[in-house]
Amino acid sequence: MTEKEIKDFVKERYSKIAAKEDSSSCSCCSETGVDRIIQQAKAVGYSEEEIKSIPAEAIFGLGCGNPTALAEIKKGETVLDLGSGGGIDVFLAANKVGESGKVIGVDMTEKMVETALENAKAGGYHNVEFKLGEIENLPLEDNSVDLVISNCVINLTPDKSVAYREVYRVLKEGGRILISDIVTEGHLPDEIRKSFQAWSECIAGAMEKEEYMETIRKAGFGKVEVIDAHFFTEPGLDERLKGKLISIQIKAIKTPVDVGSLIKPENKECGCEGPALKPSKTETSEGCGCSGETILETPEIGESEGCGCEGLSPETTEQIEENDECSCGCGGEFPDESLVENPKKPVNTVNNSFLEDFEKFARAMGIVNIGYTRVNPELVNTEEPIYTNAIVLTLEMGEDIIETPPGSKAQELNDATYKKMGNITYALSDFIRSQGFATQVAHPYGSMLNFSPLGQEAGLGWIGQSGLLITPELGPRQKISAILTSIENLPVKTHNEHSWIPEYCEKCGKCIRACPEKALIERKTCGGNKEIEFIQARCIGCTQGCTYCIESCPFDEKGYAHVKDIFDRINARLKDRKN
Repeated sequence: MTEKEIKDFVKERYSKIAAKEDSSSCSCCSETGVDRIIQQAKAVGYSEEEIKSIPAEAIFGLGCGNPTALAEIKKGETVLDLGSGGGIDVFLAANKVGESGKVIGVDMTEKMVETALENAKAGGYHNVEFKLGEIENLPLEDNSVDLVISNCVINLTPDKSVAYREVYRVLKEGGRILISDIVTEGHLPDEIRKSFQAWSECIAGAMEKEEYMETIRKAGFGKVEVIDAHFFTEPGLDERLKGKLISIQIKAIKTPVDVGSLIKPENKECGCEGPALKPSKTETSEGCGCSGETILETPEIGESEGCGCEGLSPETTEQIEENDECSCGCGGEFPDESLVENPKKPVNTVNNSFLEDFEKFARAMGIVNIGYTRVNPELVNTEEPIYTNAIVLTLEMGEDIIETPPGSKAQELNDATYKKMGNITYALSDFIRSQGFATQVAHPYGSMLNFSPLGQEAGLGWIGQSGLLITPELGPRQKISAILTSIENLPVKTHNEHSWIPEYCEKCGKCIRACPEKALIERKTCGGNKEIEFIQARCIGCTQGCTYCIESCPFDEKGYAHVKDIFDRINARLKDRKN
């Protein structure tokens, strides 16, 4: 099976689809019939409104996603669609770029290009162009487009690295890609890998997710991230492929090739570029200090600095609003949008093999951490959950959220991450239900549960003074969701090794000082200890996307291992002094 043979087969197949001579159904192609085609288009993410807004002949029911929905296309941009087919994504993008913009479709099948041109004429589109060409050798100039989209097409080429280098070439600096494609989780049978039919169905050429992401990075792209993913299935799918195919949407940015060489640290012995730490000359400082980090000597725990029973410190004597006991995530009730309904007689016992498969699938979609616990009634805010066995999930908050000042843009990014987390959680819920278990999704932006304490009870981390869960993998920068399930024998942790965090946070207090709204109030108890009260009504995190408490946190700035090392050193010094 050579590259030329694969391409020739794919061209022949898609020529027949364009000519409506192929009525077979596959992962990239629907059966004939308008209803079936529209159903397939809706299943991969196209809305009824989008379908009605473009020529009907442009819709073949192809693809595994809707890249135009998440690409944030702007007026006046130049957009390139790889493998444009009948033009569905070209026309949707054209509606968004307006008359001042332009959308170019490239397809290697002559008949598809002819069909797309006819559709453009029928639809009265003057801001589109269709070119015959291969994605490994694009018929475009360097640095000529703002955005590249593609819908389940790059999998059709045997050499994806060449394709992505071509995409990098034609993009302007700072340009971006939004790619819908299929990746694998687990081994695919050799029989399928060597099948011409499977190649034309976007399956045989699918890579493992991490390998696919690395291919994009090696082409020169930065900020490569999966922004949407779901378990890929369809009627008649080969049983050997179930649970092994994932439809993902990947976003990445074209960054300057030499960006890493512009910044070279002068002090190679500092230790900031790696895990090694050099003690400073002063006894009270730990770490290299390159970020101004200084841990001051603090009184031993329990040592009184005054009673403090008279109330708050002078700078916080203003009237405190009532705490409504609702942390970030009080966006309302979200109905379960899973595609699979609960079985009538759900299974309640799971084996380790299933949990291993589940965790692999979850991580393939971007979930960073997974924990198991039972829901404490005290953590229920509103609706009483159907099940009390919980699978707790965390997803990383991107750097763009952390770097954006509070306001509408920050809130937009914040809400998009909540939505992404919700969609992933629904997909994982489907996966569990498909195996006979019952589930109920606790949406990350809903108010059913108090998520940070739930994550703590699952052993994922510990809550810091800001009220946020701090984990080794992500520090405080994560969204949390949960799947409540009928599974009774989840591997619940009985010990949490992160219980040292509050003691460190008490000595740090950076998040308290960073909060512009004074939502974190420090009190002193009669025993001389400190007590932090979180005033939810003052926090603007949920309404303006504020992340100052995260940005200032040493767990975010330096990492969990670094902070733990400092904590252990300080405690060791205090112990030596006592002895």
